[in-house]
Amino acid sequence: MIPVFRPLKDPAVATVWSGLAASTIGEDLFRVAVVWIAAEQIGNAAGYVNATQYAAMLVVGLLGASAFDRWRADRAMIGAKYASAVLALLPVAGYYVWGISIPLLVLSVMGLAGLRMVFTPALQSAVPVLVTDRDALQAINGLFDATWRLARLIGPMMAAVLNTILPVIHFLSVTAVGFVLSAIAVWAVRDRLIDPAHKPRPGRGGWRGALDALLDGARLMLSERTTGALLLINALANGPWSVALQLCIALMVVEHDPHLFGLHGLAALGLIVGTCGMGDVIGNLVAGSVRFRRPLSTMFLGYVAMGSGFALIAVAAWVVDNPYKLPAMMAAGFVSGIGAPFYFIPMITRMQTVFRGAEIARVFRLRLAVMAGSMLFFNLVATPMFDWIGPTHTEFFFGLFLLALGLGGYAYFRARENIP
Repeated sequence: MIPVFRPLKDPAVATVWSGLAASTIGEDLFRVAVVWIAAEQIGNAAGYVNATQYAAMLVVGLLGASAFDRWRADRAMIGAKYASAVLALLPVAGYYVWGISIPLLVLSVMGLAGLRMVFTPALQSAVPVLVTDRDALQAINGLFDATWRLARLIGPMMAAVLNTILPVIHFLSVTAVGFVLSAIAVWAVRDRLIDPAHKPRPGRGGWRGALDALLDGARLMLSERTTGALLLINALANGPWSVALQLCIALMVVEHDPHLFGLHGLAALGLIVGTCGMGDVIGNLVAGSVRFRRPLSTMFLGYVAMGSGFALIAVAAWVVDNPYKLPAMMAAGFVSGIGAPFYFIPMITRMQTVFRGAEIARVFRLRLAVMAGSMLFFNLVATPMFDWIGPTHTEFFFGLFLLALGLGGYAYFRARENIP
């Protein structure tokens, strides 16, 4: 059996994984639907709708940590998923009253993003409890990472199929079902997720408590400088990545109309983003199963592949004519997807090995807050860039930025790893 799938022999891990799969596939379906609806309704200003989720993540990540640290991981995960299901259905309910409502869509996007800041750190802190063997951490991190990456493949592909039988607004209904299934799965194995050593962390309320929790995460990162640097680099790089994958490609499909065998529009978008997900999955199978001799420098080769792929998507849109434009953009998307697991899986495994228990949640929540700030900044910058140079040039330049980050990080850490 491929090492990354070995944790599924444990029924509790398999249950959590199945719920996580239902939830993440629904979330990716939600993202495709939101971007497409916003692009149709307000054009290039769709970047502002996307940016609102990162504003919510930033606020919740910075100000909510003092409250979340008092919650048990299983309760935080279950509550977050049930609340997410309700929020996903808000725009669907509004559709039957007012039609497509951008304000309700924004409210739903922000709410789901905020709850992600509750669920994900809780999951990261629960993983070492679920799998006590430290040697198995890389495998289970690879497995859970594969779940998110499979979602990037299956979610957009589902969008292409569901578009023929459902209105796009009901993609959000499917998302809500996935959230409920995820909550049920966590509830079924909640006893395996409880850390007997967990004690509610006393802390101050209000601004002082938020500042204390924020400083705790920063101090922990500074205590392990290499791990902290890797977490922050990844968080900052998520800004251009989110624009290139979630916004630029959608607007490029509208602008260049890649099509093949009658597939165009939302179906073409689903195929391009889906092949990015296919590359994600294949990269995950390698990165989750192989122990690299030079892990730090190898991690940055992931950004080399990611940046190259995004730049090639733009080149394909410019120079390749239909009917070959869509396959060319899909092939470039596949290259971009391969890179991400090579950075993410070693980074998460290193974090869970260096830090313990509640420390993991604090560090990961700070990383998510920095990531949200980066995504917010780049999504706000993206809209005037779309108006100034267009989405295709934006995709190209952000791809070059990630490529340069990968080459620079590889050179720096390869030199350090060669030092005895």
